[in-house]
Amino acid sequence: MALSILDCTIRDGGHLNKWDFPPSMVRAAFYAAQRSGADYFEIGYRYPAQTPNVGLFATCPDEFLFELVGKPSRCRLTVMIDAGKCETSYFPLCQEDLTPVKVVRVAAYPYELDKAMGQIMELHEKGYEVFFNLMASSELMGEEFTKLQNWSDKHIVSALCFADSFGSFLPGDIKTIVSRLKLLGFNRIGFHSHNNLQMAFANTICAIEEGVEVVDASIFGMGRCAGNLPIELLIGHFERLGRAGYNSVPYIDVIDRYFVELRRKIEWGYTLPGLMSGLANVHPYYVNTLFKDGLYTADETWNALRAIKQQCPIAFSPEKMREELGQRFYTPLSAAEAVRICAGISDQIHSFPDQDAVPVTVPGFQHMHPGRKVLLIANGPSVLKYRNEINTFIQRHDCVTIGMNNLNKLYEPDYHIFISRKRFEQYGAEIAKRSQLLLPSFFGRDFVATVTDRQPMFFNCAAPCDEEIPPVDADGQHCMALNVAISSMLTAYQMGATEIYAVGIDGYVDENDKNMIYFYNENNVLDDKQTASTRYDLFARELDRVNRFLQSRSVSFNIISSTSHRKYYQPIDSL
Repeated sequence: MALSILDCTIRDGGHLNKWDFPPSMVRAAFYAAQRSGADYFEIGYRYPAQTPNVGLFATCPDEFLFELVGKPSRCRLTVMIDAGKCETSYFPLCQEDLTPVKVVRVAAYPYELDKAMGQIMELHEKGYEVFFNLMASSELMGEEFTKLQNWSDKHIVSALCFADSFGSFLPGDIKTIVSRLKLLGFNRIGFHSHNNLQMAFANTICAIEEGVEVVDASIFGMGRCAGNLPIELLIGHFERLGRAGYNSVPYIDVIDRYFVELRRKIEWGYTLPGLMSGLANVHPYYVNTLFKDGLYTADETWNALRAIKQQCPIAFSPEKMREELGQRFYTPLSAAEAVRICAGISDQIHSFPDQDAVPVTVPGFQHMHPGRKVLLIANGPSVLKYRNEINTFIQRHDCVTIGMNNLNKLYEPDYHIFISRKRFEQYGAEIAKRSQLLLPSFFGRDFVATVTDRQPMFFNCAAPCDEEIPPVDADGQHCMALNVAISSMLTAYQMGATEIYAVGIDGYVDENDKNMIYFYNENNVLDDKQTASTRYDLFARELDRVNRFLQSRSVSFNIISSTSHRKYYQPIDSL
């Protein structure tokens, strides 16, 4: 059977403007589809006539369509219904002179198959050509495949179409799912691509090569989020292959007349939220909502998507998303809440010099290791999990090592740094004999002597400071909030490092690991969730600030063990 092309511009593109297109634009697009070789033109949805705040192409009344395009001949006028939102009662009997729509596509998520099957039968009995569209086909399980295979009325379906709803497929995925769908016994297989990973064209060509006989595309790639396969690209491809019946120029003309200007007003195509939706294989509205809220950074959005993928419905549910995100370890707070919480823990995150504290002019480690690689060793669980790999990394790269707080005698670093008085009191006497002790100069000398008789190297560190102040200068380190990992990074820079690596800065690697849900405060008491989130947010902001400073000095920083701070992550086995 010959390949059929379905133009889904108005239906899918309508998600961007609530299907409120100028009729003249839609009419021009329809005539371009006829001239260019498209077989179906999906002109919109058929939602209830009383649906509020949408344009006419969300409801597609027959009288309006007749007035718009008359009685189509070659290119069959098509509408879509969602099995979970629309009813077949919106459709009269299909009659040649009374119903311009001759084709209906019934779209369903995997959990809506039964309802969709019933609607398909009802529409078939009314005389319509019917397509069965499988939304979120990446989520189809064995149970759904069995249900489709055992459906006794599948012969009435013109094509079983699978949608790459979240734009996550690669050609290998296309081959796998097409091979499974072919075994189900439907007349034809169809494919609807999304371009989140810029794979819509490659995936569609792969689908055709695998035997798919109906493919979707849209003018200028217009569609929700990252958009679809540009239909002019597909038609032009067939032209270059010398296939008869295809002509890309009508589409090029309508793009020039209407769609170039439309895209200036409405964004679609390759975007950061679209990319993240495709990579995470989640509904794009989840990503869009997180970006619109403006509370999450890009890397924390990525972490949140992992929880959404595991816990939220396939179809977008803002209520369930809010519920699940509220249960996570990290919940971003408002600026006012963060200020309130910081005030309550100021004794732990701000520097208060002891009476006998003496600032240093130049720290003893200044420029001690020019051009060297420095490995920072924090005390997250990963330093035990990857102990062998970390020791191999140290030897292979001849790293200078800086340990932090309590390392449980797992490592004997060259240097060992503390920034918290309580942590120093607890663990200062337990550090390896070979380790040079590093302490902030706001520690009093008498206080230090109560913990150890070693001779530490002191360094200046002041907190808090404004975000715009350089993290380190001739006067020492300047931190928005005290944190031993941040001081370790700045110390490595002061030593002259050109490459800084870190292990054990794990953050919250596993949402289900209850031992990692909260930070411990200086009194070894679990912080409440808001305080823990504030500490995490402070550290993340400071990490970003210091990393930007290091980059401006051509010094690289990477976390090489498992971490929730994934924008800095480079796996240790890749180095």
